[in-house]
Amino acid sequence: MKTAVVTVLAGVALLASGCAGDSQAQTDDSSSPSLGSADALVLRTKTTGGFAGLGGPGTMPDFSLYGDGRAITGGAHPTEYHLTPQALRRLVADASAAGLARSRTVDDRNMADATYKVITFVTGGRPHTTKVIQEGRHADDPAARFLPRLVPSSWPRGDQSTDPRPYRPSRVAVLAATAPAGGSDAPKWPLKPLSTGSQVGGRTCTVLTGHDAASAQRLAGRPQWRDRGQTYRVTVRPLLPDEPDCAALVR
Repeated sequence: MKTAVVTVLAGVALLASGCAGDSQAQTDDSSSPSLGSADALVLRTKTTGGFAGLGGPGTMPDFSLYGDGRAITGGAHPTEYHLTPQALRRLVADASAAGLARSRTVDDRNMADATYKVITFVTGGRPHTTKVIQEGRHADDPAARFLPRLVPSSWPRGDQSTDPRPYRPSRVAVLAATAPAGGSDAPKWPLKPLSTGSQVGGRTCTVLTGHDAASAQRLAGRPQWRDRGQTYRVTVRPLLPDEPDCAALVR
């Protein structure tokens, strides 16, 4: 009888120890979502189409989310946000629930020159693309309903690990297109030559890093520059963590 009691108590102790171990493992797992490296893309949106032909090569995405919870918005003033691990895991789960892990198009064939939101969702290292028309009668589609979740300015403060701040890229792409004659009063471009580099949507692209990248961003307010006797229209495009070079701007 005494032996039986000892055996039962030992079993209870082992069971309690096992439960505690399971609980601890679950806590550790919840705090460290496995989404690849810090710079691995998880979610991205960009606007394409319309009469203006939006979303061409070199256009900065509206929203990009990375494996460490960083989110970077486009526009005139790119901004960096940081999700907590729990909020990041929840957002990724909701993206899967919205059907974004399967590439598809939500369209209306009766709409000409429509504008689209293109959502890229990376799972298992593979990108899946959902194209959602912004006009028409598809507001109830799960992908369309999910889109507002990808507007960081509306995220609850409790879902963010730090305050939003301006995005400071370590690399920028300088996109230069020759301008019509008559810009002789444009100032001289002080950095790498604008005439050499790879082609991105009809513009010459060069990548600047470090001090030159910071200098280029300060010069971005003036659209026209002269370089080696030619006038150029210049755009300084911040490169995102998953964009190492000019080739990334045409993908």
